[in-house]
Amino acid sequence: MRKLVLTAALLLAAAGTAGAGWLYAVDGDYLYSVDPCDGEWVSLSSSWTGTFLLTACQGNLYAIQGDNLYVADPDDGEWESLSSTWEGANALTASSNTLYACQGGIIYEVDPSDGVWASIPGDYEGTEFLAWAGGALMIIQNGVLYRTDPDTGNFTELPSSYAGTTAIAGNSSALFVIQGGNLYNVDPYTGDYTDLGGGYSGAEEMAVVNGLVYTIWEGTLWVVDPDTGEYEGLTSGWGGVTTFCSL
Repeated sequence: MRKLVLTAALLLAAAGTAGAGWLYAVDGDYLYSVDPCDGEWVSLSSSWTGTFLLTACQGNLYAIQGDNLYVADPDDGEWESLSSTWEGANALTASSNTLYACQGGIIYEVDPSDGVWASIPGDYEGTEFLAWAGGALMIIQNGVLYRTDPDTGNFTELPSSYAGTTAIAGNSSALFVIQGGNLYNVDPYTGDYTDLGGGYSGAEEMAVVNGLVYTIWEGTLWVVDPDTGEYEGLTSGWGGVTTFCSL
């Protein structure tokens, strides 16, 4: 049973958060919506066992489960299949209007309205993570971070090694990376970074909403101030989460 650990009200107030966004997680067979202010959750729908990739675009949720790409209503979790042949996909993210999925060393641009896809230029063998941050597709490939224009394939290699990264997430101004148990705030234009502190060893799920960073670590949902690294625990019982995103 999930239980309240701490309240993040003071942290949210300090960050000036409006509370407009929401969090979503797949835990076991269920898709949950999660209030970012206190971590309280609602079960939306079932049949999500084996889902490891989840993102949000144009007001909907998108998940790859097995061979299929699904779109789900964030209010009630009702879903439908958009397209197939996605078995083996290992990364998924979205800009404000387009999905991006990596499968077999190729990154595909996917239309969120119908699932129609096309490959983007470039060789992406060894891609481990995708995130949309600072108006670009951010790729960690063979331990190297790239800022990429998905329309042209043009890219900039950013400094530092990202070998050992376990989670990434982004917003319009920053990329957040968990590497070696530490959380980093990375400038998506220059690659400059700030170490926000440790204690995240093994964390694989992270999302950004309302200017704050959320991670799931050892079954607890945590909220982190990206400016100071200050953190609060929200709710526990999340030990079965396989994927996590914000909308």
